[in-house]
Amino acid sequence: MKMKNQGNLYQLLPLIGLIIIGTIGRYVLYGMGVQPFPNFEIIMVVTFLAIMLIRSPLALIVPLASMVGSDLLIGNPIFVGDQMNRIVLFTYSGFALIALLTLLNKNRLWNTLSQGRLKSIGLMAGLGVGSVLLYDIWTNMGWWYLMYPHDASSLLLVYTAGLPFMLYHLISGLVTFCAIGLPIILYIAKKNDHLQLQPIQLRIIHKIPAVLLVLGLIALSFTGTAATIPQKSEVWVEKSDQTSIRIIITTDSWTITDNLVAKPGDTAYSVLQRSAQENSFSIDATYYAQFDSTLINSINNAVGGTDGNYWQYYVNGRLPEVGADKYPVTNGDVLTWSFEVPPT
Repeated sequence: MKMKNQGNLYQLLPLIGLIIIGTIGRYVLYGMGVQPFPNFEIIMVVTFLAIMLIRSPLALIVPLASMVGSDLLIGNPIFVGDQMNRIVLFTYSGFALIALLTLLNKNRLWNTLSQGRLKSIGLMAGLGVGSVLLYDIWTNMGWWYLMYPHDASSLLLVYTAGLPFMLYHLISGLVTFCAIGLPIILYIAKKNDHLQLQPIQLRIIHKIPAVLLVLGLIALSFTGTAATIPQKSEVWVEKSDQTSIRIIITTDSWTITDNLVAKPGDTAYSVLQRSAQENSFSIDATYYAQFDSTLINSINNAVGGTDGNYWQYYVNGRLPEVGADKYPVTNGDVLTWSFEVPPT
């Protein structure tokens, strides 16, 4: 019983350790911007090591937990509104796919890599490059599926635009697998009798949960209708003027600008309210039942009626004919609140 508990401990420690390394490593490299070159990352090699060193198929949770943890630290939203961020699903399922393929070939890989010969170096380099290549092909297809027209020319455009990033990522895979992954595999192979980490032959029944998990993530990545392009509000990207609502609140003496990703049912008024919460400025409004509309009395202490100025709102430069609480807005719109003399 003591030996069994010790063996479980030897499995638990790498599981926790690799999750921590993956999470903190990605946060430092990507979140803090200290990459030696663009697209340098360690999640791929952490994924590979988790599968190779942890006997249980539960090793698949290492890349997923590392990505979720680092996304939370970095601030990448896993959900946008009440919907799952689908490009996140493509990212997560990409690492899970690499993990599954490694799991299915685990013993053959171990037998070659643990020998420490020139062939081992070549195999490790090939694994680094091949894993990155498969991952980038998969995630670029995700960008095409979610953000572009579903035709061959758009698909070619996505892959062409991604080539510079893929090149750096391939170098990252080559460096991390050979400089980090291979030395660790060789060390573990040498100390195997003590560490008890050499992979065991997994039965098919033990691989089924891993296969189902990965297939489930892949299926979730394609939720929605493939024949139409999803709304950009369903996809997290940088808050650019094309992928969020641009908000400009201006008087003669000050201006507030903001970008907010649209939520289902957003109006010019609800977006103003959210901007006020995020930027800590006050708004005062009155609802008039006879008009079924809300009138803005003041924003950031600029009170309507001062010197004949009142709050007017414009959407894409146009003055709407309904109240702000009745005018829907979406990503790509420019919402301007101007403290001015009303146009006649």
